Amino acid sequence: MSIWEQYDKEQRKDYIQFLQVYGALTNLFRQKQGDLIPYLDSKFQETVFAKIFKGQNVDVANTPHDVLSVFGDSRIGIGLKTWMGSKPSFQKVMQLKSYQNDINEHQNNLHSLAYKISELKNEKMIGDYNRLGLSEDKNIYHYVTRDQGHFTINECAYPLINLNNLKDFSRTLTSFSWSDGNKDYKYTFGDSQIWQKFDSNKYNTLILNKFDVKIIEDPFSFLLEAYFKLISTPKEIELDIIEVYLPLYSFRSKNVEKKSGLNAWRGASKNKGSDTLRPSKEIYIPIPRKFHEKYPNFFTNNIFEFEKLREQYSGDKDDKPEVRFHLKLPNGKTIPSLVTQDNMKALQSGSQTEKDEYGEKYGQSALGHWMLIDVLGLKEREIVTYQWLQKKGTDSVRLWRKKSDYSIINIDFAPLGSFEMFMKDEPIPLDEEDAIPFI
Repeated sequence: MSIWEQYDKEQRKDYIQFLQVYGALTNLFRQKQGDLIPYLDSKFQETVFAKIFKGQNVDVANTPHDVLSVFGDSRIGIGLKTWMGSKPSFQKVMQLKSYQNDINEHQNNLHSLAYKISELKNEKMIGDYNRLGLSEDKNIYHYVTRDQGHFTINECAYPLINLNNLKDFSRTLTSFSWSDGNKDYKYTFGDSQIWQKFDSNKYNTLILNKFDVKIIEDPFSFLLEAYFKLISTPKEIELDIIEVYLPLYSFRSKNVEKKSGLNAWRGASKNKGSDTLRPSKEIYIPIPRKFHEKYPNFFTNNIFEFEKLREQYSGDKDDKPEVRFHLKLPNGKTIPSLVTQDNMKALQSGSQTEKDEYGEKYGQSALGHWMLIDVLGLKEREIVTYQWLQKKGTDSVRLWRKKSDYSIINIDFAPLGSFEMFMKDEPIPLDEEDAIPFI
């Protein structure tokens, strides 16, 4: 059964209608005369897909998967794409600009070159599996091809590259192509992009639906009429979500500190006078004082009043008041967490009572394991540097919660520069042209 068939019939109908409506507005975007091929914006496609099918939009600056759909215990990562023409064609699927030098070292051996590019692509995929809690064999591409007068919805498998079956190597001055027997790939040297060939005739590709799109001749008048009709009966819209960003580095020094933050495991031993190292994944996310000044009510109702309460506390150390909540990871799991330390400067995981799936009490390592090991692929006791984060394409995290609920705070990675832009009230660029590839 296709993933498409697992969605409700009415949802599928609504999704198609939204695509038809957007395609009908094609003349808003046409700058040249020619065949009336209906237009579809990829960001609109992602947004409406997540909305209609009640999925989660999980794209962070070009991560491999755009939307997460959950069916019971099954978590499906979905890559969404659209382009003109239904004939077999290569489409961009991943950028490896930050790994360009690593790839260039293998230029003289085609098998080695294919292996390196494939290995890097797989590493990024696996990082996203760990971020979102996905399996390796259920994820798909859902794509819409556009021809004159109609759209075609397709679905195909979205696997790792089989490193044991690399073949059919071919190289030109500008590109390199190869296959793993399941999919055909191409790498272009100029922009460090991996391309994948999409072909509706392949055994693992399904044509799900084909439908007409009628293009409105004068969409400008249509939109004006619809807009003025809407504002004649205004409705107040209030957002229910509060969204903020935090840095993965010191806001003051603009570096990842060597013995704190993401490198907290390198701090002084918890046993005074001992050389015993802290747990290898013990970290905290720095919270600059200026963040609390900007959003004093994000983690609790007035963080400064809570801070005074902590300072005045004189009881048992283990009972000291803490700002506690659960962090919800993109993989669906939640971990008990808190804001703590002097100046309320640290977001970390930890619980004195709750236990993980192995029966161990949650500690500072729980967040570090998911963030640095599972997703970003850090090696055991490897020091995190800002340059390392840059190569991974992230230096910030995004946090969001419901306005009325302090108990659950969602977390995910954010593109480079997100925290700095957030503090300046600038928009966070998430479009493909502006964002640096992540992971």
